[in-house]
Amino acid sequence: MKQATHAHSKRALISSSIVLGLGLLADPVMALDETIEEDGKKVQRVAITGSAIKRLDAETAAPVDVYTKKDIERTGATTVAELIKSLATIDIYDQGELSGNSPAGSGTATVKMRGLSSRNVLVLLNGRRLPTNAMADGSGAGSAVDVNTIPVSVLERVEILKDGGSAIYGADAVAGVMNFITKKNYEGFEVKTGYGQAAVGDAQEKTASVVYGFGDYDENRFNVLATVDILRRSPVYTANRDITRSADWRRMGGLDGRSGFHPSGNIVGGGQVKPCPPEDVKGSSCRFDYNKSLLTAINGADRVNGMLIGSFKVNSTTRAFTEFIYSENKDHFLSQPAPGNFKMNGKTVAGRFMQIGPRTTDRKGSLAQFTVGLEGSNFDIDWDVAIGRGQTKVSNSDSNYMDKGLFYKAIDNGWIDPTSTTNSEAEINKFRIRPYREATSKLTFINAKASAPIMPLAGGSLAYAVGFSVNKEALEDTPDFNQINDNVFGGIRQAAVNASRTSSGVFGELSIPFHKNVEAQVAARYDNISNVGSKTSPKVAIRYQPLPSLMLRASYAGSFLAPTLKQMFGGQEAGAETTENKIICAVFSPISGACEPFSYSRVSGSNLNLKPETGKTFNFGVVIEPISAVSIGVDYFRINKKNEIGKPSVFQALKNGHFGVVNGEAQIYMTNQNMASTDVEGFDIDLRYKTGSTPLGKITVRNTTTWYTKTNSQEIAGEDMGKYLGTFANPKYRNVITASLDNDEWNATASVRTVGGMIDFASSLDNIPPGTRFIPAHSELDVMGQYTGLKNLTFTGGVKNLMDKMPPYSDMGTLGQYGSGGFAQLYSPRGRYLYVGLNYKFY
Repeated sequence: MKQATHAHSKRALISSSIVLGLGLLADPVMALDETIEEDGKKVQRVAITGSAIKRLDAETAAPVDVYTKKDIERTGATTVAELIKSLATIDIYDQGELSGNSPAGSGTATVKMRGLSSRNVLVLLNGRRLPTNAMADGSGAGSAVDVNTIPVSVLERVEILKDGGSAIYGADAVAGVMNFITKKNYEGFEVKTGYGQAAVGDAQEKTASVVYGFGDYDENRFNVLATVDILRRSPVYTANRDITRSADWRRMGGLDGRSGFHPSGNIVGGGQVKPCPPEDVKGSSCRFDYNKSLLTAINGADRVNGMLIGSFKVNSTTRAFTEFIYSENKDHFLSQPAPGNFKMNGKTVAGRFMQIGPRTTDRKGSLAQFTVGLEGSNFDIDWDVAIGRGQTKVSNSDSNYMDKGLFYKAIDNGWIDPTSTTNSEAEINKFRIRPYREATSKLTFINAKASAPIMPLAGGSLAYAVGFSVNKEALEDTPDFNQINDNVFGGIRQAAVNASRTSSGVFGELSIPFHKNVEAQVAARYDNISNVGSKTSPKVAIRYQPLPSLMLRASYAGSFLAPTLKQMFGGQEAGAETTENKIICAVFSPISGACEPFSYSRVSGSNLNLKPETGKTFNFGVVIEPISAVSIGVDYFRINKKNEIGKPSVFQALKNGHFGVVNGEAQIYMTNQNMASTDVEGFDIDLRYKTGSTPLGKITVRNTTTWYTKTNSQEIAGEDMGKYLGTFANPKYRNVITASLDNDEWNATASVRTVGGMIDFASSLDNIPPGTRFIPAHSELDVMGQYTGLKNLTFTGGVKNLMDKMPPYSDMGTLGQYGSGGFAQLYSPRGRYLYVGLNYKFY
């Protein structure tokens, strides 16, 4: 194997120690893009996420984390979703893997930062946008890039800008930017295979990847790189984990989350149609334990990701390139027959027709994106232009659902008994239906940028960058007739969307090295989006390095986030819930009876009058290197958002009177709205220690912490800010400590990932009921090792969650709105997981 090599400039070498403290790994070579001549020597220009100006070192005024290929390998990750679990900056991960009943999000994985939704993080591949997941729900959840579509084997590094990035990249970069960067010039053939499973024998993963590159870019004037990643994973069923084996969490001191939609039929207001089994009796009603069988705690997966990258040397200063990525994911979900209300003998019954069989969903998702472009350097101007088109496509094929009208008719005419399992199959097949939903998200883009030095200043060259982009996005989401018209018994009413819009933007940036120790960055971008309006996003940043061992930095960035097409044009959706929550029951006291159980519907949907979200981000940081082996970095951040779009929680909707009773059914209305503002503050802390050679090898220890000091949100415009710090799904901190030992033939890594404790309620601290439980902090220990003592061959093995710790129980985690698993979806119920891998490189 032969890979492009890079010369170090003296300045880049000197700066490498400070790069450590910047949150970048001490290997600036990995961030170098281009070789130039300076003073008769070859040096490198660096392109770091957050700036469009190439530079001679990797230092910028913005806080950026860079994870190299070696760091990625040390996580043992086979998917990007698994990789980002190791990053303290990331708030939540792979929630779609834990949501087998979500029509929009099942099987997907998105990225969150700074306590904000996944839509606030801009995900890039080689600096370019990807189309978002096609099937989002009406709140906008799921309308983000599914990182499961990005192949791990081809990644060279991952860069995370922990600052507002709209001044360079446009919309969606309020919380930050995550840029996945692939190899570009690669020769060789690499094969990797792996196997892993949970200690109890499920969650089996079989993986394989191939990376093949040929053609020396300098000698042959071209290089072609191809990669394929394959993943096969068996599911984890709820019945096979103690925390999820039953929806009756009273065994853990929690709630009884068993469903009031029982096969025996609960008469709304009191009583049963038929006696239920003794173990299902609670008070005057029957409770159905949906977790005992069928449901998946983690869905199975069948995934193939591939990428093809071609580089062609037009001349000594110009490179033509093409990139093609294709990903296909298949998921299979089983769940209990649909719950819902029906009439029997003039009474409303909450039931579940078991004879129809388990609901089955086969989901298929794909991503295809093709990009072509040119890049080069002429007359001291670095430039590139690219044009591309991407498309995600998702389809849900369902079975064992019922036509609501025909089902009701069969009951009314006495053709079936919905509380029996001995009905005629011929009668059942008359109302059996197979709902189908298909959605496509398209992104067509052209972008160009150029950067160059202008004139020398005391600290280096005054440099500029300018650029423009034009994007056209389109969404077509087509549920079938029965889903749109709410004809599916127990189903979630879906809304069709067919909308598009065009956005264009121009930006400019200056790098101003006033002094050898002082550099400023100034940038601004103007965007115009059809159906939304225009917005200018500024950014100002400064870096001051008075001593080789001390650096200070500060930045301000304005950013914005446009409503999604689904949020604006998506119609209404609805889903059924059961609860014994006294607050909900009190609102519907005329029909809630004894509140055990009580059923209601959550109704959500789009809003044509939504405004863009806007954000202001502030960062202040200090990096200290007291001795050569130690680096300490601390960054304070603050994000203030206005007009944040969201779906109100059940309790927010009730508080503001958004509820009603329709045909005897309780409904809570949770339509999208601009929910005033959010204010987040906190610190990123990065501590590193690295030794030279020891008898055992080189030792590296890194501890990263994201610690929140404020998470405030204004639920409704004009009201006081509510305090959410430390409430459900808003932990005060995340911490990852990693220790590695390297020598010539092997290396070993151990890491502990910790999420802080939380109050078990999803509302402002001012509204927390007395006696609310507290969810304790949760830690998991991972260990892995690699042996490279055999030529061309690398053995890898490890254990994730070595101590086999299950997620802590949560009352809020029992609600359908938050996953119904009995825990916050910040965690996974997989338990101890063992894996091995083999990597062979052909030279």
